[in-house]
Amino acid sequence: MIQQKQLQNKSRLGVEVLQGCNLINLTEQQRCKLKKSLWEHGVIVVKQQHLTASKLEEFARNTFGNLMFSGSNTIDPDISQDLQSQHVFAIGNPKGETEPLEKFAWKWHQDKDGLPRTEGLDMNALYVVMLYAVEVPKEDIYGQPHTTQFIDLIEAYNNLELQQQQQLEKISLRHKAPGFSREAIDVPTKIHPIVSTHKVTGRKGLYLGIDTAIPVGMEHKPEEAKCFVQSLFQTTLACTSIYSHVWEKGDVIFWDNSQVMHRGIAYDATKYKRIALRLGIVEQ
Repeated sequence: MIQQKQLQNKSRLGVEVLQGCNLINLTEQQRCKLKKSLWEHGVIVVKQQHLTASKLEEFARNTFGNLMFSGSNTIDPDISQDLQSQHVFAIGNPKGETEPLEKFAWKWHQDKDGLPRTEGLDMNALYVVMLYAVEVPKEDIYGQPHTTQFIDLIEAYNNLELQQQQQLEKISLRHKAPGFSREAIDVPTKIHPIVSTHKVTGRKGLYLGIDTAIPVGMEHKPEEAKCFVQSLFQTTLACTSIYSHVWEKGDVIFWDNSQVMHRGIAYDATKYKRIALRLGIVEQ
């Protein structure tokens, strides 16, 4: 059994920034403030926005650069053009689907596993996801407000005993692209250390990826590998506080996949519509 330190009382995740600002009209100083807050807190939110997919893409390019992913998006004629662009996807059930498009995301994961092979880009790259709420379900399947949950993996690392930290620093995981990823066929297996140093803050944190990760050296011991990954994840859950973001229409939430894991909470798509615009980009 892995020993644990006492849990911290308050999560640093989920700070609201730029109150009253329009993301389309930010000054350079405000863009810097947004990014500084993101690296510091891991998850931030800007509220009361009114965006189209093209406007979200424009903001992302002006703030983070041009290195966006999923640029082969095919425009769906049955979905409003305001909800689609080359790099922005409308997720949820925008056409009234009873099987939500993001059902796979109801398991804990980190989106970096889906990074395509890009020359000079390693698995420790700063991969930021932004999600904009267009329509929000009234409740989840448990009758609670619609949320997305986040685990602070820097806190998780710091809550482990020193001996366990040192053990994990010697281990890397072999990650497969998620089966749901459109790039999964073309993306090679990637290796990422369990403990990595954040490229901006210099803080150490865990990187656990998804549940198909295999420790390097245990490729021919699938059951042992699975047990190791599951045990480590359960330890992380036990020693780390969870931040639950309660969605409101107009929220734009940003998260840094080098610092957090996340999952959506299931909702009844036969009763409610959920529409969110998703964009992933690498900070250059």
